[in-house]
Amino acid sequence: MLAQTQRCVANRPCLLKHQSLLIPYRSPVKPFTSTRHVLCRAAAKQEEEVPDMTYNFVAKNQDVFRSLPLYAGGVGIVGVLANRLLSGIAPVVDASSSQSRADVLVIVMSAILLLTGLQWLSLKPREALTVQLEGNEVLWSDPDVKLPPGAEQEVAWAWQALKACTRCKSLVLLYQGRNIFHAGFIKEGRRPGSASGGDICAEAIKSGQGNYLANLVLYPGRGEFVEFLPDNTQAVVVQPIGSKGVLVAGCNTVRGFSQLDQAWIAGIADKLEVTLEKLVITQGVGFGS
Repeated sequence: MLAQTQRCVANRPCLLKHQSLLIPYRSPVKPFTSTRHVLCRAAAKQEEEVPDMTYNFVAKNQDVFRSLPLYAGGVGIVGVLANRLLSGIAPVVDASSSQSRADVLVIVMSAILLLTGLQWLSLKPREALTVQLEGNEVLWSDPDVKLPPGAEQEVAWAWQALKACTRCKSLVLLYQGRNIFHAGFIKEGRRPGSASGGDICAEAIKSGQGNYLANLVLYPGRGEFVEFLPDNTQAVVVQPIGSKGVLVAGCNTVRGFSQLDQAWIAGIADKLEVTLEKLVITQGVGFGS
């Protein structure tokens, strides 16, 4: 029996790794497992969506390809007229003539191609607008909060990684009702460390699920975030850190965070949950205090 168990473990080494990753988490929901699954699905989807060389060629010459139906329709109509003139066929359409019926079909198809080309040229996707955030850049951590060993370096690494690999321009860490970290842009005239969460942050902590506000200007609850982020922040990701805190990431582009970016932020929040689980803050305000 023991030998059989050892063979089973040897054949599935991922089980040991999987179980070791779940040891620090006491929640029955196992958030880290779900985050790993989301990361895998997002990465797989992104790999499937990686454009090939043909796609790149079409994307670089999209105006030409959008005009192809227009050119084809024009060539079809000119070809019918040239055929009538050069072949000596009477210009009057005769329903009993097979040539006339064929010309009518070509003209109809050419008209459809012309309309399709005009439609393709008029429906061009708009590029996401990147704005210059109106605020000051800071890199601040609460000096009155003694973080666990390595926690400050880990939070700083999370900010540098998100800044370098995504469109994240602001990162705010609220834990036990207190703003203990703020990096990137802050609202002009706002003092670092004065950020606080509102209803959206509280709901994220209560539900244990993140919230992505892809176009912040359209959400009535945007005032909760522009209290400490620049007024023209375009998108925000709110990711809970267990039941005690929340991670807020701001962006300068509408829909600037991809599905993989959101999964990555969720993974960072899960890691911070383990790092900060022994942290106790006695002067917190707002949710989680």
